[in-house]
Formats: sequence, C-alpha cells, structure tokens
Amino acid sequence: MSSAVFAGSGVNLRELWTHVSLFRVPGIWLYHLVTVHGLWYAPLYAWLLLVSAWAPRAPVLWAFLPPFVIYGVEKIAFNTSYFLNLLRYRLEGPGSAMAAEHQPDLASKLIPHHFLSTPGLWTGLAFAAVFLYATVHLRRSRGPI
Repeated sequence: MSSAVFAGSGVNLRELWTHVSLFRVPGIWLYHLVTVHGLWYAPLYAWLLLVSAWAPRAPVLWAFLPPFVIYGVEKIAFNTSYFLNLLRYRLEGPGSAMAAEHQPDLASKLIPHHFLSTPGLWTGLAFAAVFLYATVHLRRSRGPI
C-alpha cells in the first residue's frame, strides 16, 4: 500500500525498496506496540478502568472532567500549567523530542534501555498499579449487580 501511495506522489520506488528490511520494520512495530501502547499508556488505561468502576453514571464525563478542573484550578490559583505539561508529556511520550529531530535512522534510537530508564515510565506504572488496585477493590466491594 505504501508503494501505491508513494508512486502517486512521485517518490522513487526503487530507492524505497532497497532500504526496506522485511524483518526490521515489523520489529520496530512490535517494539512500538509493546512500549508505547502497552507500557507508556498504562496509567491512562488504568485511570479509565478506575473511573468506569467508580462512576455510577456518565463515566466518560468523570474520566475527562477532573483533569480539566485540576488544570483550571491550578491556572487560576497559581498561574502555572505544570499539570497540563504533565498530561502533554504522558500523551506525547518521551520520544516526541526525538521524533522532532527528524533523524534519518530512527531505529537506531529505539533501544529498550533508553525507554526503560525513563523515570516517567516507572512513575506512570506505579500510578497504574495504584489505579488497578483501587479498581479491583471497588469492583469486589460492590458485589454482583
């Protein structure tokens, strides 16, 4: 599909296919799937699970309203935006600065040690564990419906 899209835009397909590795690209996709969508966003998934276990009605509203309220109170009271920056960092990920550099060989930067040594990852996983513990506790305390 990429070839059809690139052929329509005038890209040299010979150049594209000489630099593509059939084993490297799926490896990069798998790494991205596990690290970003599995580990990095775990606190967000756990937060949504917690809110769905807690909220009697309108869990989507309860999931998205508290961050906006926290940001609004912080902005009015302290005129800062630390919470918003924290949310942006969590949503964009630690690699957003690396992607902004437009490096020719992005795969050389995808080293598990770099990702696993990020303090934000471990802080987020700790919050995810707390949220999951609270979710399980809420679900068990309610009993069968």
